[in-house]
Amino acid sequence: MCDFYIYASNVIDKLILKKGSIKGLTYRDDNKTSKTSYALVCETLKYKDIIDELIAATKGIEKEKNIKYSLLLVMIYELLFSANKSIKGGGIAKKVLMNYKTQLSSALARMKVKNKVVEDKDLLPEHIKNPVILPRYVRINTLKSKDQSKLPQFIQSTIETFKSEGYEFLDKLPVPSIADLKLSEKQFCQDPDFKEILIFHSQIDLHDHKLLLSGDIILQDKASCLPSYVLNPPENATCIDSCSAPGNKTSLLSAIMKNTGKIFAIEKDKTRLNTLIKLTTRSNCKNIETINDSFLNLKWDDPKFENVEYILCDPSCSGSGIVNRLDYLLPTKGSDNLENIEEPMEIESTTNPTKPTNNNNNNKNTNNIDNINSKKRKKPMKSSKKEQQVSAQELEQKEKQLKEEQEIQAEKKRNQQLADFQLSIIRHAFGFPNVKKVAYSTCSIHQVENEDVVKRALEELNPPGSPPTWELVNILPNWKDSRGFSDVCPNSSFTVRMSPQKDKTIGFYVALFQKLPQSNSTLKPVSKVETKLQPKSSETDKVKETNMNTNIEKPKSILKPTKQSKKRELEEDNNNNDDDEKIESENVKESTKDYVPEFDIEGKQKPVDLFSQFKGVKIGSSSNNVGANTTATTPLQKEQKNKSKTPLKKLKTQ
Repeated sequence: MCDFYIYASNVIDKLILKKGSIKGLTYRDDNKTSKTSYALVCETLKYKDIIDELIAATKGIEKEKNIKYSLLLVMIYELLFSANKSIKGGGIAKKVLMNYKTQLSSALARMKVKNKVVEDKDLLPEHIKNPVILPRYVRINTLKSKDQSKLPQFIQSTIETFKSEGYEFLDKLPVPSIADLKLSEKQFCQDPDFKEILIFHSQIDLHDHKLLLSGDIILQDKASCLPSYVLNPPENATCIDSCSAPGNKTSLLSAIMKNTGKIFAIEKDKTRLNTLIKLTTRSNCKNIETINDSFLNLKWDDPKFENVEYILCDPSCSGSGIVNRLDYLLPTKGSDNLENIEEPMEIESTTNPTKPTNNNNNNKNTNNIDNINSKKRKKPMKSSKKEQQVSAQELEQKEKQLKEEQEIQAEKKRNQQLADFQLSIIRHAFGFPNVKKVAYSTCSIHQVENEDVVKRALEELNPPGSPPTWELVNILPNWKDSRGFSDVCPNSSFTVRMSPQKDKTIGFYVALFQKLPQSNSTLKPVSKVETKLQPKSSETDKVKETNMNTNIEKPKSILKPTKQSKKRELEEDNNNNDDDEKIESENVKESTKDYVPEFDIEGKQKPVDLFSQFKGVKIGSSSNNVGANTTATTPLQKEQKNKSKTPLKKLKTQ
């Protein structure tokens, strides 16, 4: 048997268990058959529901012990739906499956007749036959330009590089909007909104392209660029990227600021922080200081952050807007229809087990009566068996519906918890004394994580009876068809919602808060806060910092990478973070596990007063107000404080 059959089946096993993405799992190993296996996995998953029905209609095949389920899917696809309609190689698995070839082919023929179709592809559901396929977005990294005053020339030189490789550049969009854009595999064009972004065909593979290896281009979905573009910090500004890994948005902030000023990149996960360091180093970012800690642990009165004016908040979310990772091919709820429950119901409707017998046969002999009685006994037995079968199927269907309802309720609860966490992130951003603008974004399509979070934030910032201190900025006003829901809160249509159908991007949401001029905003206690987010002050929660400058000691693989190591790192980084997608479910759980709301015995959520320690304190006041209660109180902190004063005393005595 061919190795790529086994490799593809192993990938499908992990996908069913939700242990990664199709591309990430297929290209994870340095396998020569990765491209072949990737195509085979995608095609097999397209026909998975159909193959499941064929398996259910073929007696005995499910009991075969020599073929695991995922391998059975792959081989049946090759036998019935591939271009050659044959299984390559040999082996026991192939011999076993070929014994069922006639039954499988007959079941497929009956399925086509039942659905009144001729071609195999016509059996596929609409969302697979005509999926929303997003183009490949490529951002030109302007930090690689030696002369920042000649960025248009640098962008044009990158375009010329692709043209020299045989790509056809379209000077203008051939259609009114990107939503109608259809490119051939050798065509590309410039984004009409952001000139640094190029648009390619979805199937273009640039993971080993020389410009990517050198950091001159970055694979990043257009939507994930929006928060940085919208925040738009000027040169020499001081910014915070509150949830920064994997670093695509951070590197774009650095490019917008032309490597001037300072960007504090916050990431509490060490592994993801290392990914950010690798990406931003390759991108030639020189104004970034990374901090290995939670954004919620940063102190507002820390002198390091006193000049922070711009904050980007892109916290963990449900990731419900991510569609560029072939999610439409993955198994969905209720897709495993291994039994056809309609056939028993049809039998029941045509056979009446309670049909009365003719009582006018009294002259028949005893044997005839016995025969009649025996028939009467047999009929109820058969009908009882059918009734039990139908009853079991109905029970199974009810259990399935109940499970789906429970999953829906669990998802709603999960989304609400995420929304509470997201609110805590932007709420903490508003507390920095000199902050002017805060950008908030998610790759979610749920209102509870988007407009509802913005509404809750504005209600806390601008309570009734007080003069407003913050407002929403009307971002990208020319995007008429990509606005936030207008009926949620005042000016909620000033925000932007992007969707695959309208914008040919992942589902994305962006809002921009702006502090009103001459507003003396006072941080008031919040009456009802859903998450436990009190800043920690013990010595074990000391902020760990890693300065990204030329003095930092970097691994040899970063200082002098070989082409092979570069390619391997890029595949590892880009396959899992192609579009700045930091929403793997395990990462979301990790990001929010410390911020789960508490509930009382009656199931009501307990309110937590987040800002009780800051009551009546004005933002930007002297150190004897904010932070007066946050000085070192532990023995270790006192000892460190005394040590820091000792050299000063010695100097005075001298």
